[in-house]
Amino acid sequence: MKILTYILGSLQTNCYFVINEETDNVIIIDPAADCKRIIDKIIEQNLTLKYIMLTHAHFDHMMALEELREKTNAPLCVHESDAESVTNPKLNYMKTFANKNTTSKPAEILLHEGDRIGDLRVMHTPGHTLGSVCYFAKNNIFTGDTLFREDIGRYDLYGGDYIQLMESLGKLAAIEGDYKIYPGHGSSSSLQHEKEYNIYLH
Repeated sequence: MKILTYILGSLQTNCYFVINEETDNVIIIDPAADCKRIIDKIIEQNLTLKYIMLTHAHFDHMMALEELREKTNAPLCVHESDAESVTNPKLNYMKTFANKNTTSKPAEILLHEGDRIGDLRVMHTPGHTLGSVCYFAKNNIFTGDTLFREDIGRYDLYGGDYIQLMESLGKLAAIEGDYKIYPGHGSSSSLQHEKEYNIYLH
């Protein structure tokens, strides 16, 4: 497995390529912006896009979503609790923060706790949004805006809930062993580092 990170959009969102080097298939997590750059990278590396996956349905993680779907026909995967937010520019804040009325089509695949898509396994971690998830891939976790390096995501937008977020962080803190953390914004970390230095995981 190979993981590539591209920082895209005005909010410096991390877009991840999770590449199966045996098949040259790629899963893209959070196509934040700049569809041309994303597609150029797919072509440059001779990859086949199998799935588009959202850690949650906020505008800054999905600005390139519809164009990417249109040009690749790859299905979108999102947790069922964020399904409505994908299609509603008020709920995903496309209208409020990006000043766009862009609407997205419904997701082709609705995810649930424990589902597996390709090499990724789903953990439902609500709190930032109703349908926020973390994706596990071997010894890596893509945490979206649930967990950042020594910080956590906000919980004051639609679907946010502080108590739920603390419960989700508790699930992550209870995991044994170490994992590399790939967050929705900012630099990567490790689960062990977060257990030691992130006050929200204490």
